[in-house]
Amino acid sequence: MKNRITRSSTNRMLAGVCGGLGEYFGIDSTWIRLAFIFLTPLTYFLTILVYVICVFSFPEKRNIQETGVRRRRGPRSSKKYY
Repeated sequence: MKNRITRSSTNRMLAGVCGGLGEYFGIDSTWIRLAFIFLTPLTYFLTILVYVICVFSFPEKRNIQETGVRRRRGPRSSKKYY
C-alpha cells in the first residue's frame, strides 16, 4: 500500500494539514506552518484557500490500536455477572 497524504490526528493545531504534510515528507511540521504563515501575505491570502481545500480533500488519519486478544463474554466466560 502506498503512503498517502493524510491529516494528522495527533500533530495538529487547526485541522492537522501541516502535521500530515510533515509526516508525509518527513520534515518537522513547524517548518510547514511557518511557510504557510510567511507565504500568506505574499500570495494575497491564497494559502488560506489552499489550506481549506486540503482540509476537505485529505482524509484524517485514524490511530486505532487493536489488541490481539478479544474477550469472549458468553456462557464459557470465567467472569460471572450478577
